[in-house]
Amino acid sequence: MTAKDSNSYNLAVTDGPSDGQYELGAADLVLDILSTHDARQVSVAALCRAGEVCGLRDQNVRVALNRLVRQGKVANPARGLYALNPGGSGLFGEVESWLSKEQRAVAWQGGWVGVVDGAVPRREKTLWRRHERALMLRGFRALGVSGLQLRPDNLHGGVPGLREDLRALGLADQATVIAVGELSREDEQRARGLWDLAALEAAYRDMLSRLERSQAGLHALPAEVAARESLLLGRAAIRSIIHDPLLPDALMGGDLRHRLIERMRDYQSEAKQLWMRVLPA
Repeated sequence: MTAKDSNSYNLAVTDGPSDGQYELGAADLVLDILSTHDARQVSVAALCRAGEVCGLRDQNVRVALNRLVRQGKVANPARGLYALNPGGSGLFGEVESWLSKEQRAVAWQGGWVGVVDGAVPRREKTLWRRHERALMLRGFRALGVSGLQLRPDNLHGGVPGLREDLRALGLADQATVIAVGELSREDEQRARGLWDLAALEAAYRDMLSRLERSQAGLHALPAEVAARESLLLGRAAIRSIIHDPLLPDALMGGDLRHRLIERMRDYQSEAKQLWMRVLPA
């Protein structure tokens, strides 16, 4: 299941498998349902029913709900009703805006953005994990020089905008965001080769194929089976889109990414209808 504009903001930033066989946890499921339901407020009975469809016990769903409320990610506006709290996570917008991801890119003039993070303490595991996640979400790769991460300067807002964006995503305070220009010929060549373009393209083709096959066969499956399949595969597809590095056309054309986003737009519409039939009103 996917939303009209969104999906669970837990899935977007995990490093787990994106092969459609993702082991769905109760908290992930709750966030998915709350993100997608038209009413935006969902009864505990409906959430437990969704859990049943996905092989989760009522108790697991209720425990996850209580934990999410304590964390501020979910609100409890009335007895037995729950709603998503977008302010509960700085990462919510990453999933909320996947449909418009391509609009973040601008024409590339050949410059680079660098993050110097040699001073970030690796021993502070939580800080380092958030720092790495922020870099990953914006497509940075290590140049090979100690403590220097790079990406093309082709995102809206330029270096100042990306600096602010990275901080909001969890970039460590000890890191410095800088403009990088006039690389040596050797470093320029290395920088352009930091991304495994063949692997990216192959992954997109595979995901497109899987979405097409799934969508063609959903109508022939029992409603609960189809709903669960659409949720798991939709999560994997959206995760792929969110993790796209948004490289400029000079490095990698965006046709496959665009086709994947459009296919996922169609897939989510059918998936949402499936789930509305499965869940109680």
